[in-house]
Amino acid sequence: MTDKTFAERTQRVQLPNGVTLLVYENPANPTVHVSGALRAGAFLDPQNQPGLAHITASMLMRGTRRRTKVEIARDLEDVGAELNISGNRFLVRASGQALSKDAPRLLTNLAEVLREPAFPEDELTRLKQQVVGQLRRQQEQTQVRALERFLQLTYDRTHPFYQVPIEERISSVESLAVDDVVAFYEQHYGAATLIVVVVGDVQAAIIEDLVTELLGDWTPGRPAEIAVGRTAPRGEPRREIVTMRDKPNVDIVLGHPGQLRRTDPDYYAAYIANAALGHSTLSSRLGLRVRDEEGLTYGIVSRFLDPGFVDGPWLVSLTVNPENVDRAIDSTVNIITSYVEEGITERELEDEKSSFVGSFIVGLGTNAGIAAHLLSAEVYGLGIEHLDALPELVKSVTRDEVNAAITKYIHPEQLVTVIAGEYPPD
Repeated sequence: MTDKTFAERTQRVQLPNGVTLLVYENPANPTVHVSGALRAGAFLDPQNQPGLAHITASMLMRGTRRRTKVEIARDLEDVGAELNISGNRFLVRASGQALSKDAPRLLTNLAEVLREPAFPEDELTRLKQQVVGQLRRQQEQTQVRALERFLQLTYDRTHPFYQVPIEERISSVESLAVDDVVAFYEQHYGAATLIVVVVGDVQAAIIEDLVTELLGDWTPGRPAEIAVGRTAPRGEPRREIVTMRDKPNVDIVLGHPGQLRRTDPDYYAAYIANAALGHSTLSSRLGLRVRDEEGLTYGIVSRFLDPGFVDGPWLVSLTVNPENVDRAIDSTVNIITSYVEEGITERELEDEKSSFVGSFIVGLGTNAGIAAHLLSAEVYGLGIEHLDALPELVKSVTRDEVNAAITKYIHPEQLVTVIAGEYPPD
């Protein structure tokens, strides 16, 4: 076992065109994991074309100028390798794994699909049908409808966390043409924001040479800035019902803008503050009271939703029998209110810090876990050394810091509440 830190064991190189490469040599087993990200997510969707970024990302693995989707898949499957690419709100992410000896094949495929997508029309047609079908199926889920309406009530249309109404999304996806996808790709894809992380039984110098050869001459592109102001709670509480007949359960979402970002100095205090309140249905205040003691819900959790580049909402979500809606909401709000007034207990604080550090250390037990943490540190500009410092950072969080975060980020008097399902019950 080496005594070197992550910062000492990780080689970081930035190529002249902007590509950032991190390599962590881990000879524990003969495998390699590759993670990547670039800034081309849904926040870049044109106002009249929601879904374009997602479609573009999903098309990358569906054929290049040199090979078809099937040929790419076969090339990877022949050596038991995997490669997946998907888009989220801010990033396009890549994830792949293979035997160490096949790292060149994995990286070659990644470079090809990033740099040379063909966007075949027949594949776009199939993808659009799949996406529309998925969107329509999701609309039958009370949980989806509750969150969707909550985001619409909480943010204005220009905000990255706003959820465009379903019919607009479907209409947009159905109308997308190859030219639209090509134009989005050419405008937003490039080397300038690309991060590649390679973890496994590899030699950093060889990987650096290979990535330089594969990606070193990719056009930088025009990197998009993520410049969004923080959204404050709107003051007055609001409540809305999304009626969905013939549903056995009701889903409830209540919350408000969260104002927390990954780079905030009180990020870990805020994380612990929420964890004690509702991170786990089985062990948090909300779960122990609303689920275990009162039997009003099948599951209840609270969370900051995607607190990364932009502050998303803080929210509580729970599933209940239609007969229990009002009692469950009242109980939930009462618990949140008392938590804000009383703060976290010393026992809760120590339990959550121990749980956080334990989960973090366990996550570093695999190549994929190490890659995920290195990628996150690079994406948010935290630095590789943050992985070494994190356990002590969390352990050093005080009760006063957590209580300050509770009152700063959680406002029970300003909750937006959405109820989705057959409510009021017949």
